[in-house]
Amino acid sequence: MTTDTAVAPDPELISKWETIVSQDETIDTGDVSKTIMHRRPFETFRRQTMIGNLPRIDSDRELSEFKITDTLGQGGMGLVRLARQTSLWRDVAIKTIIDEQVDAESTHDLLRESWITGMLEHPNIVPIHALGVDENDAPMLVMKRVEGISWQQALSGQKEIPEPFQGGRDRLENHIQILIQVCNAVQFAHSKGIIHCDLKPENIMLGEFGEVYLLDWGIAVSIEDDESGRLPLASDVTELCGTPAFVPPELAAGEGQLIDERTDVYLLGALLHKIVTGEPRHLGLTVMATLVNAFQSQPVDYDDSVPDELGAICNRATHADINERYPDVEAFRRALLDFLQHRDSQRLSDEARARLETLRDRVEDDDPASGADDLGADDTTAEIYRLFAECRFGFEQALTIWEKNKEAVQGLRQALALMIDFELRHRDAKAAALLIDELPERRPEFEARLAVLREELAEEAKEMQRHKQISEDVDITLASRQRSIMCVFLGFLFGGTPFINHWLIEQGWATLTFQDYFTQFAAISIGAIIVVTLMRKRLFQNAINTRIIISIFIILGGCLIMRVLGFFLGLDPAGCIALENGLLSFGLAMMAASVDHRLWPASLAFLAGAIGGSIYPESILHFDGASNAAALWIIAWVWREPND
Repeated sequence: MTTDTAVAPDPELISKWETIVSQDETIDTGDVSKTIMHRRPFETFRRQTMIGNLPRIDSDRELSEFKITDTLGQGGMGLVRLARQTSLWRDVAIKTIIDEQVDAESTHDLLRESWITGMLEHPNIVPIHALGVDENDAPMLVMKRVEGISWQQALSGQKEIPEPFQGGRDRLENHIQILIQVCNAVQFAHSKGIIHCDLKPENIMLGEFGEVYLLDWGIAVSIEDDESGRLPLASDVTELCGTPAFVPPELAAGEGQLIDERTDVYLLGALLHKIVTGEPRHLGLTVMATLVNAFQSQPVDYDDSVPDELGAICNRATHADINERYPDVEAFRRALLDFLQHRDSQRLSDEARARLETLRDRVEDDDPASGADDLGADDTTAEIYRLFAECRFGFEQALTIWEKNKEAVQGLRQALALMIDFELRHRDAKAAALLIDELPERRPEFEARLAVLREELAEEAKEMQRHKQISEDVDITLASRQRSIMCVFLGFLFGGTPFINHWLIEQGWATLTFQDYFTQFAAISIGAIIVVTLMRKRLFQNAINTRIIISIFIILGGCLIMRVLGFFLGLDPAGCIALENGLLSFGLAMMAASVDHRLWPASLAFLAGAIGGSIYPESILHFDGASNAAALWIIAWVWREPND
C-alpha cells in the first residue's frame, strides 16, 4: 500500500494522456506493461545521414551473407528473425520493420535504436554486428542472437531461473544480483550520456550461462547533444513515454528537461519493487489510472516480508521528487551491495539473538543460593558461559560486517547486561567489573551494585584474614619439626646434667647441696636459652609456638622458685628434685590438656622420675636425668611430624 498524499495531475496533462493512449493502436487500455513511444519532432533529424550512407544487406539471395531461418519475435512495428551468417558460421538476430509499418518515423526509430545500442559496447548490452538496408531500402539491424528467458518469465514463475543465477542464499538475493548486473549496463550507458527510460523485466534477458542483457533501447535518449542529429535528445521529450507500470513522474509528465541519470535510478527502484513484491511499481485498472499513480509516485508502506532497509531503498529510488532519489546508479548499486552485506550481518545477529533468548532463560532460572547443593550447578554455569560466548561472538561478527546494525548493538548490550547481573549475583566482582567496562554507556545501577559487592567482599576478606590469622596462631603443626629438634637437644642437656653431677659427686669433686643444685639449674637454663635463641626464627612463627616456648621457661622459673624456697626452708635437695619432677609432670599435663594431647606420655615420664626419686632418694639424680631425657625425647618423637 502507498502512504501520504500527493498532488494530482492537472487536467491538461490528463487530456494529453488520453489523446496519446487513444491514438496509439498498440496500447490496450487495460495493459499497463506496454511501452508508450514518445513522438519526436521529425525536423530534428537529418534524413540525408540515415539511409543513403548505409550498406546493403541481402538476406534473400542464395549467395547472400545472411540466411533467414526463423522468426524469433514480433512487436507492434518491429520484427526479429533468426539468420545464419554464412561467412562466420554463426546464428545472428536481424531486426527489421514490419512491411506494413515502414515509414519515415519507424525508420528513424530503428536507426536511432541501432546507433544508441551500437555505441554501448558492454557485456550486459547486446552487441551490434551490422546496420544496413535491404533491397527495399528499409533498415536492417544485425545483432547477437540472445538465447535464454526474459527476467519477467523468471520473476513470474513462468520459467525457472537459469542455474547460474541460483548461487545466492535465496530467491531475493538471486534477483538482486541480477539487478546489480543491470545497474552495470545502465551505469555504462550513462557514462556515454544515454538514458534508457524503459527499464522493465521484459527488456532484460537471462542467458543459460549467467549472461544478463539489457534490451530495447527504443525510447532511450541522450542528455548530450553531439549535433549529429542521430541521437534523440532528452530535451525533445515533451509528451508521455515509457511503460505505465514502471514509468517515473518526469516521463509520465513529458518533462524532458528533468530527464537525467536519476530517471533510470527510478526505473531501477521500480525493478527492485517488482522483485520484493511481485507486482509492478504502479497499479491501476486502466492505463489512465496507472499513469495517475505513476505521476504521484507515493511512497510504499511495505509489509513485514520486505526488509526495512530494502523498502527504504525502493522508496528513495522511486521518490516523486527527482532530487530526493539516489544521485546516480552507482549510489543505488552501492545501496544494494550494502544491503546484501548487511543481510549477512542481520543473519548473524538473528542467530545470536536466538542464543541470547536461551541465555536469558538460563540466567533467570539460575539460583546462586542453591548452587552449592545442586549437582548440576557446574553444568548450568558452563552452559551459561558457553551461550554468552556464542551470542557475543555472533553480535560482534555482525557488527564487524555492519557496524550500524542496531539489532546487533542492542543484542550485545543485552547480553553484557545479563552476564553482569549473573556475575554480580554470583558475587564475582572482577568479572562483573570487566563486563561493565565493555558497556558502550554507563549503567549507574550496575556500578552501584558493584560498589556494594566490593565493600561486602572487602569486609569478608578482612574477616577471613582474621580467621586465617587465628587459625595460624593456634596451628600446632607449624614449626613442629623445629620443636622436635629443640627437644632432642634439651633432652641431652636436661638429662645429661644430673648424670654428670652424680659422677662428680662420686669422684668427690662435688656434693648434693643447694649450691651445686643452683649451679646445675643455671647450666640447664643457659643451655635452654642458647638452643631457643639459635632456633628463634622457626620457633616463634605463630602464637601457639610462642606460648609453648614461654610455658617451658615459666615451668623452669617455677623450678627455680621451688629450689629457692627449698633452700630457705632447709629442705633436703633430693626432696626438692623429686618435687621439681612432680612440678614438671603436672606442668606438662596442663600443656597436654590445653595444647597437644600427645604430650601425656611425656608427663608420665616426669611423674615416674618424681615417684622413683621419692622412694629411692639416693638415686634421685639418676631418676631426675632419666625422666628429663625420656620426657623430652618423647616430646621430640611426638613433634617429629605435624599432627594432621
